[in-house]
Amino acid sequence: MSIYKVFNEEFELQSGEKVTLETALQKKKFGKIYIMLGINELGYDFDQTVERFNEAIALIRELQPEALIFIQANLHITNAKSEDSELFNNTNIDLSNQAVGELADGKSIFYLDVNPLYDDEEGGLSEEFTTDHAHILGKYYVDWVDFILQNAVMMED
Repeated sequence: MSIYKVFNEEFELQSGEKVTLETALQKKKFGKIYIMLGINELGYDFDQTVERFNEAIALIRELQPEALIFIQANLHITNAKSEDSELFNNTNIDLSNQAVGELADGKSIFYLDVNPLYDDEEGGLSEEFTTDHAHILGKYYVDWVDFILQNAVMMED
């Protein structure tokens, strides 16, 4: 999904039914909603992308007024991969993360940044967690989940 198509594309529920995100959010009440979008949009107009993100948060808030919303930072890529691209690099990822992080109000919308868990001392994705320099290996997802659970609980209090 992308922030530009998040409400248009259908996905499959556990039941097998295909729905849009808007329909899914209308069908069931959620206590928490986690969002991580934006990495693929680094090539788009920055201000428009942030505005689209803001609009998406507003619609989610409208459909789920009681839910806590957790915006997750996009993960860094390795420094080697970052240096190879003028567009998809850690500087742009940080700018995007900062902009969407500012949408959090600390009351019902929170920002989570798991990057410190996977970053090396230079601030890029550590090579030990990846083979393609961009994605975390599946065996490390459990650490990500633990981070979310620990930090989401602290933010609720």
